Amino acid sequence: MISVIISTQDSVLLHRISENIKETIGVEFEIIAIENKAQYSICEAYNLGVTKSKYPFMCFVHEDVLFKTTNWGDRLTSIMKNDPTIGLIGIAGTKFRSSYPSAIGQGPGLSRFLRGNIYHWDNYKDFDKSDQQNEIDDVVCIDGVFMFSKKEVFQHCRFDEKLLTHFHGYDIDFSLQVFFKPYRVVVDRSVLIAHYSNGNYIGQNTIANRLVGKKWMKKLPVATKDTLLSALRIRILDSLNWYYFLKNALIRNIKLLIRKTK
Repeated sequence: MISVIISTQDSVLLHRISENIKETIGVEFEIIAIENKAQYSICEAYNLGVTKSKYPFMCFVHEDVLFKTTNWGDRLTSIMKNDPTIGLIGIAGTKFRSSYPSAIGQGPGLSRFLRGNIYHWDNYKDFDKSDQQNEIDDVVCIDGVFMFSKKEVFQHCRFDEKLLTHFHGYDIDFSLQVFFKPYRVVVDRSVLIAHYSNGNYIGQNTIANRLVGKKWMKKLPVATKDTLLSALRIRILDSLNWYYFLKNALIRNIKLLIRKTK
């Protein structure tokens, strides 16, 4: 029932996660491994995987993770069957999306909108600091380490391989496509994975975030309806987020200039 699509460049990691999926998914599945040692962008690899898939549900996952939850595939397919308005499920995301070009993480004033949990290496990290944690929670966008969708969604949305030609930004862009379609984008706290990577948040990542920010500028900022934020409040939070990042950038540049003049 589930086509698991993995962009791979490491045969050892691919074998490890393949065995892990076999032990934990709990439903019929296929693994579509797109060998990708810089032959494709992540968007191209994932779109190619979709064309090769034969099942109605799609799972896009990094090869450097392991699932800690059993029968996760049965749970996620059931969630989507029971609520056809849900188009995308992740394990980490945010209920507020600023117009500032960044990944899931935003300024400290917006960290309260983060949802989900994950094991980073073997250290448990809970993003949700709200008083009442919901097992399934609406968000605007999710992190690309794990993305679960259905083939129906790809009649309207696809990974933007023309805009994003490397390995970043695809998750935010695809999430926003699904969110504005509109489908529900949600985080499911019950699916636990361990991610064995530190990630890369400079260079091409910065460029990709700017491209995504420019593409969606007219629709951002935005928040999920259950935050009950007024349009004015959303704009104020967005302005504060811009101020936070621009202030820090200015401080970094001043310090760099001082070091160069010494």
